[in-house]
Amino acid sequence: MNQYLRHENARTPEQRQLMQQIEADGVCPFCAEYFATYHPKPILKETEHWFFTENISPYEGTRHHFIFVYKPSHISHLKELPQEAFLSLFELVQVVTKEFEIPGGSFFMRFGDSRYTGGSVTHIHAHLLMGDADAPDHQPVRVKLG
Repeated sequence: MNQYLRHENARTPEQRQLMQQIEADGVCPFCAEYFATYHPKPILKETEHWFFTENISPYEGTRHHFIFVYKPSHISHLKELPQEAFLSLFELVQVVTKEFEIPGGSFFMRFGDSRYTGGSVTHIHAHLLMGDADAPDHQPVRVKLG
């Protein structure tokens, strides 16, 4: 098993297939130098500490599902995150919620041992979700955390 991935947390067949390629390549798919290789969606905004994009495997029931990925280096735990990166992240989240006119949503971060996070990639990253409450068949968004 690749140290950067947790296959059992993959949610779709496409994710599993991509993870097999990443494992064969032996890299972290969220590290800046490899991100575009495995993530076909464009980076929408970038700061010194973070890049922001749409999730390629959005959770069912979301209108928007964005991810914020720590950019300068591979880290997996909050205790490794520089203090200025926290402020930078929340400033970026504010910009995004204004730009995409998000009236309400959920924000969470995955870090550390992915046996405890529900994440498929161990590189520290955060999610911003907006459910599709206006859809006629709307169901709550289900997220595996912990």
